[in-house]
Amino acid sequence: MNFRKAKKGSKALVTLDMTALIDVVFLLLIFLLVTTTFRRDEHAFVIDLVNSSSEQVTVTTDKTTVFIAQDGGLHLLDTAGAKPSSESLSFQDLQAKLKELRDSRPEESLVIRGAKTAEYQRIVDVLTLVRDLGFGDVSFAYEKDSSE
Repeated sequence: MNFRKAKKGSKALVTLDMTALIDVVFLLLIFLLVTTTFRRDEHAFVIDLVNSSSEQVTVTTDKTTVFIAQDGGLHLLDTAGAKPSSESLSFQDLQAKLKELRDSRPEESLVIRGAKTAEYQRIVDVLTLVRDLGFGDVSFAYEKDSSE
């Protein structure tokens, strides 16, 4: 132990070791990047969905979506494509695009988003088309009934 007084004019250097702090910051950053999910815009078209009193199913955007508008217009949002076109597809064009999609990605999942006031027959026609083309994983998007 040194009990002598320090020389006049010499100051002890105080340093702060930043290595541990930087390690913690990088670990937090990596944790946040790994746990964060990045979503694409799910609502490409404004569609008022049907209601159900059961628990709401969350629709993710990693699935290809067929939109059925109130006027019966068909739109396809392909997860590989950047943005959907705002123009309506004919039933034959939708069939050709879905067949092409099925050939290129056989395990692709589909979501059908039908407007609340869309014609029921149009939705059944699209579902029949999807099943005939061989898509096995098909789901419907709906909103939970808010009256409960």
